[in-house]
Amino acid sequence: MKNNNKPSKILIVDDEPLSLELLAYLLKANGYKTVAVQTGAEALDLIESNPPDLILLDMMMPIMDGISVCQRIKERESIQNIPVIFITALSDIQHKIKGFKAGGVDYIVKPFIQEEVLARINVHLKLKKALERLEEMSRTDPMTGIGNRRFAYEILAKQIEMVKREDSRFIVCYVDIDNLKTINDTHGHDKGDKLIQTVVNSLKGIIRGSDYLFRMGGDEFLIIFPKAKVVDSEKLIERIRKSLNKQTICGVPIDFSFGFYEFNAECSLSTDELIKRADKRMLKAKKEKKS
Repeated sequence: MKNNNKPSKILIVDDEPLSLELLAYLLKANGYKTVAVQTGAEALDLIESNPPDLILLDMMMPIMDGISVCQRIKERESIQNIPVIFITALSDIQHKIKGFKAGGVDYIVKPFIQEEVLARINVHLKLKKALERLEEMSRTDPMTGIGNRRFAYEILAKQIEMVKREDSRFIVCYVDIDNLKTINDTHGHDKGDKLIQTVVNSLKGIIRGSDYLFRMGGDEFLIIFPKAKVVDSEKLIERIRKSLNKQTICGVPIDFSFGFYEFNAECSLSTDELIKRADKRMLKAKKEKKS
């Protein structure tokens, strides 16, 4: 998540040097960080490599006009949510409609009024932050702070696409906490919540920055290990399981069961089927522990 105290970065795209200079001066004087370019091609390269928080985009530019730039931004999933405000001398309704149809969120006519520019930027930055917060909440398990089931399916779908494209692999690990029902029924849900959080904190402490951890519901979790080997991932999870075994909650040992499945470029499983395979292996491991 972005640091809310960090100044918002605004990209200004305009082929007129004077207009660039005036806008950059205005925004810097009001606490914004600015980047300025004069062509659509430069803007697209910069947006992809170092996305800004908002874009001020001129409509009339040579080679690639503002409409084309905006359309290309909205075609790219990684940058399509960046708000684009057209700022142009074209004041007729036809161009305004074209700007909004291309994906612009607002339209300012030159010569601009400074207070209006600042007010519109402020509104759209606040709206962007609010939408990002809502999106984060929709993907996050409220109790543990890790990804939820919805986000797990989203990331799995992306990992499958990446594996097919790069001819690589990833490992899925399904985890089920043992004894949660016993602790909930005997000692209360606050102790059960403590058990869940203890396991989650331990798992978060050993996975890599490139790995993903999700709560699928109740006492079930999913871990994705991109470009990993089953043997290495299994050793990692087993090590943390044995470490947790040394701890208890209300006298009940902390433990969990797990199952792995490797997905590679030759696999044709859907996300549901992939999760079911890992879940089935987890259930087998759980039964073997009881026998």
